[in-house]
Amino acid sequence: MDPGFERLYAGKMSASQNQTITTETITLIEQTIRDAMSAYIVESVDVRAGEDHDGDPVIFIEVHYGLNDTPIDSVVTSGAMLAVGDRLWANGEFRFPHIRHLFNEQQANKKLRRARA
Repeated sequence: MDPGFERLYAGKMSASQNQTITTETITLIEQTIRDAMSAYIVESVDVRAGEDHDGDPVIFIEVHYGLNDTPIDSVVTSGAMLAVGDRLWANGEFRFPHIRHLFNEQQANKKLRRARA
């Protein structure tokens, strides 16, 4: 890990802060998701603090979608992840966002073209 990041991260949050998320941060996450995923029907965005498998503080985000005609595009969902992470970091939030996209089971997937050898 980058020593500069370790210094920046160390001591930033107490144990109780690891388990809380401000209303402003939740609003920021929800708006970023809605902007990045505007081609889809975002029904709800659930946000909670937690720990990852290593015990590091993270933010868990579950996004629930309604059925629509736009096929799921992994480029768009990946872009949403980057947008949320960038906005959180720019606003002083150091926990990593784990986003789970919960699409309707009947939602179509975008067909990807495979490169030929």
